[in-house]
Amino acid sequence: MKLKKQTIVALTSFLFILTGCQTGNTEDSETSNTNENTQTSATRQRQTGRGAESDGQDTNADADPTRILTEDADAIVIYFSRGGNTEDLANMIQQESNADILELTVADPYPADYEETVERANQERETENYPELSVEIPDLNQYQTIYLGSPTWGMSLSSPVTTFLQENGGALSGKTIAFFNTNAGYGVGSSEDQLAELVPDANLRASLSMEDVEVPDSQSAVEAWVNQ
Repeated sequence: MKLKKQTIVALTSFLFILTGCQTGNTEDSETSNTNENTQTSATRQRQTGRGAESDGQDTNADADPTRILTEDADAIVIYFSRGGNTEDLANMIQQESNADILELTVADPYPADYEETVERANQERETENYPELSVEIPDLNQYQTIYLGSPTWGMSLSSPVTTFLQENGGALSGKTIAFFNTNAGYGVGSSEDQLAELVPDANLRASLSMEDVEVPDSQSAVEAWVNQ
């Protein structure tokens, strides 16, 4: 049975978090987990740069996708991560902002092999046949700020993030989107232009772009960015 990476119990009348304890289920609750399973994933070893392999399950071979939802947060971190670097940055942002957090997953995870992933991603982009998401998107009306994270793929947004924006862009109108990005030295590419096109009525904040090898040492940059 997989361990949860990050989960939280959101109760209608109160929020109860106790390290190492399991909270009783309700219709609107999610399972809690122990502190050892919620440690920042930036402490783990990640492959970086071109050719980096993944676990073949978009970071979820040994742990369930990250999902922390509460009733009173006004910000949420939403991200996709194949190899874990974007996930590490997302966790730092969540901890600094105290936002909710949601990991985007796809019905057919990307291959562990880098070149196979590149081939598939290029085909998805060229045909505009983007992948089906396998995550339940919460009601986004609650949030005023969306921290949206994606790796750079082919100098553009990753395919799963593109799917998310195509399907939920209307719900982001009038909200502040703070885009963050990891890459192998390419920067954000055309990602910001894509965001402006897919969510034209959102307020786009200055982006945070980190080279993947720099992510483990980016805490001060994250703090400055979140609190600007």
